[in-house]
Amino acid sequence: MLAKTFVDTNIWLYSLVQNNDVAGDARHGMAFAFLASLSRPVLNSQVIRETCSNLIKKSAYPEDAIQRLVRGWYRDCEVFASSASQHLLAPSLRTRYSFSYWDSLIVAAALDAGCSTLYSEDMQHGHD
Repeated sequence: MLAKTFVDTNIWLYSLVQNNDVAGDARHGMAFAFLASLSRPVLNSQVIRETCSNLIKKSAYPEDAIQRLVRGWYRDCEVFASSASQHLLAPSLRTRYSFSYWDSLIVAAALDAGCSTLYSEDMQHGHD
């Protein structure tokens, strides 16, 4: 069985938006290539909400593009539902690792989904 990989909001945003304000910013291409290399990455509704909100507010993404993106996630990814167990696990993660409220929910969702790896810009590398 292949290891499951959870992908956080910022990776999706980098893959979807080219930052023309930063000369030589390679994050877009790297994120795009990285996501293309994954077979059925995992995300949850929090990631969908955050990504869509940022695309609409900061990148003026049109509504039809947002709808195509959401359809694509549900077709090509494993969208893992939020649960009470995630919300009950998150406080212990916040306490132990000093995560933000939102990051602790992402980590809890990744753990609940059985992911062995979580890709995010927001946390330190190598947490066990």
